[in-house]
Amino acid sequence: MIQKAELVLDGTSYELPVITGADQRQGINISRLAEKAGVVTYDPGFFNTGMVTSSVSNRDPVQNTLSIRGYDIRDLVYKTTFVETAYLLIYGDLPSKDELDDFSRRLTNHALIHEDMINLFDGFPANAHPLAVLSTMVMSLSSYYPSDYEESIDKGVDQIALLLSKIRTIAAFSYKKMIGQPFTYPQSKLSFCTNFLYMLFSLPTYEYEVPQGYDQILNQLWILYSEHEQNAAATTVQLVGSTQANLFASISSGISALWGSREGGQNVAAVELIEDIIEFGGDPVKYFNRIKKGEIQLHSNGFGHTAYTGKSPRSIIARELFLDFYKDKKMDQIAELAMQINEIVSTDSYFLERNIYPNLEFYSGVIFHSLGIPKTMFTAMQVIGKLTGWMAHWRELRKKGEYKKVRPRQIYEGYMNRTIS
Repeated sequence: MIQKAELVLDGTSYELPVITGADQRQGINISRLAEKAGVVTYDPGFFNTGMVTSSVSNRDPVQNTLSIRGYDIRDLVYKTTFVETAYLLIYGDLPSKDELDDFSRRLTNHALIHEDMINLFDGFPANAHPLAVLSTMVMSLSSYYPSDYEESIDKGVDQIALLLSKIRTIAAFSYKKMIGQPFTYPQSKLSFCTNFLYMLFSLPTYEYEVPQGYDQILNQLWILYSEHEQNAAATTVQLVGSTQANLFASISSGISALWGSREGGQNVAAVELIEDIIEFGGDPVKYFNRIKKGEIQLHSNGFGHTAYTGKSPRSIIARELFLDFYKDKKMDQIAELAMQINEIVSTDSYFLERNIYPNLEFYSGVIFHSLGIPKTMFTAMQVIGKLTGWMAHWRELRKKGEYKKVRPRQIYEGYMNRTIS
């Protein structure tokens, strides 16, 4: 039996179809409401509007869970690699050995960027924001690899593998440009995450050896970042993709959306908070007591998450990774203070009662710092992880085919019937 909802407006009743998801949550289909009743809904920020139906991921804000293609995020973090999770996101199932070998081979083959693109880096000043470089360079791929835009939908999958592989190289080269060092080319023998760290830190005079545990923690953090349902950046990719824009143009728009401080860069704010504590005297207890007394505000976005009523599942996992990563390592002042903050905020009733806890951004920012990655590159690190989810949503829309171009309505509140005398 098809469920219906009823809207009564000015004494007239309108029936609206009800859609039920696999998780039994329901949505009222208002797509023909304007046609039937001559009215539109008003939902600033679209916080109560379902734009698409999707099978990519499911976030339950009440049960505080997150699953990707039906797999709990915890299982993926501890039992797969980032490349395996990327394949799952994009194609719907975890890869078989042969599928993984083929996908990995494609990533290896596409690691280099077109040599002419290297000249584009010279056009950026040394202090250019990494997201400006990433967004521009990803868009430029449309010119350097213009054929078979739609190949990534059904077979071949080269455009998606191409972008996932090249994003590492572009990000690493943008860092090298920023610090005035020569580019380091990727090595076919290295794994996905190790290759990125190698390109980031190797020099012609010094071949960087990735320390033990670095590859694993980067894999796990990128899995945690890979997909979080309909956030602003992912929605931007789908909005642009709805116009039939190619993959590169759509992803470039998502990178631009991540530039905003409300969407990306929270891990930078988390480390800057610790730096503030150092300037304050290095005593996090006294610093957080000032917050509890209302003397200063907690401005960092490295705490809590409004997308959940309880603790974010990504935060819980990130905390475990954080504690395990530093278990046998010598910590610098940033990491030591982060460990103390973790203890304070995770045990103090003031923060517990307000659902303020160190989140993924807090833990990832500190770990990125310990990997040797500067704050200026933190948001670029998010891009590499989030890219897989963005491409999954882009591909899902293209495969459905019937998806409409996004065209929101508005409630006009300006002047009416003005005339020029």
